Amino acid sequence: MRAALVYPALTLALLASACGAPEKQLESGRRYLSIAYTDTTFESFGRTDRSVTGVLVSQLGDSVRFRIRTRPDALVSGVDITLHPASNRDEGLRTTRVGMPKGTLPVMATSVAFLEQLLRRARVVGGDSVSLPVMVLGAQASLDVLTMISNGSDSVLLMGTDGKVANAVHLAVDKQGRILGGVIPISRTKILSVDASR
Repeated sequence: MRAALVYPALTLALLASACGAPEKQLESGRRYLSIAYTDTTFESFGRTDRSVTGVLVSQLGDSVRFRIRTRPDALVSGVDITLHPASNRDEGLRTTRVGMPKGTLPVMATSVAFLEQLLRRARVVGGDSVSLPVMVLGAQASLDVLTMISNGSDSVLLMGTDGKVANAVHLAVDKQGRILGGVIPISRTKILSVDASR
């Protein structure tokens, strides 16, 4: 009887200590440019053992701050998004918490932070071709499936359900799976690492 009381108490104590531990910084200051037609977006982000936090800034000055709440299995429990339009700088910031359907990963345009989370999950699942359920974030969020296809050790494709290579996101990656750059052929969108050019 006494053991039956000790185990639940021990489990609660371990959970409380794990939740109270500070996040461990894994990387910071990663910077990218996404260029689509005449629009350029700057992105900066860092990663801890429990989240990916960053900002996207358009050339007009609009910004989106985000915090992707990650799990050890590379799935995502939710995303916090703070919009700050350049035309409304005097207004207060509003943060929206977006919960993720079970097993679904968030995508936000060509954000490298979000794309890398897809690649991390694909590595956990394993295989040269991995289908990933995604939620495209935005005013009209939608569900979709992207397939990550390995193209050697240094590149991957993220292909939509249409199966068209020209519509896919073509990414160059390093050995750790970090994105070095990319392109979407049909729109000529480019993803460039600011850090790689230094």
